[in-house]
Amino acid sequence: MANEKNLTPFTSDQSHDEAVKNGKKGGVASGAARRRRKTMRQTLNTLLSAGLDVSEQEFVEKVTPRLQALGIDVENATYQDVMLAGILLKAIRGDVRAAEFIRDTGGDSPHLDIKKQELKLRKEELRFRQELETKKAAAEASGSEEGEKEAVHIYLPDNGRGG
Repeated sequence: MANEKNLTPFTSDQSHDEAVKNGKKGGVASGAARRRRKTMRQTLNTLLSAGLDVSEQEFVEKVTPRLQALGIDVENATYQDVMLAGILLKAIRGDVRAAEFIRDTGGDSPHLDIKKQELKLRKEELRFRQELETKKAAAEASGSEEGEKEAVHIYLPDNGRGG
């Protein structure tokens, strides 16, 4: 972990070569940390997808009624099934964090919905700007002057009042 003692800030006292060398060391350390996290995720996924160890009789007897109540076949159950069943039961009992985990894991995260909406708006804004640039370039190519404005027509609906 980084702390104030092992950080070497880029300062004007540091030469360009030293800054490059320090940046390279940071990149190498970042890559190593990323590889460790990936390995940890893969190991966790392997463990979660492993079948329940029937030699752990006490554990299996304890979780069997819960799994059966949720319609999960105990003989084909994995540790991930047991974990999710436990979290689901906590959520049913009123644990808000467990309920949020279940909701988010199921793909109904409001945070993700907001991010998707923001992305959609950014794409629309980019498309609008590109169209505007294309129109501007076409107008310049056709020889229209900068001062000329495109005519705007406003159509108002007939509201039945006559007139």
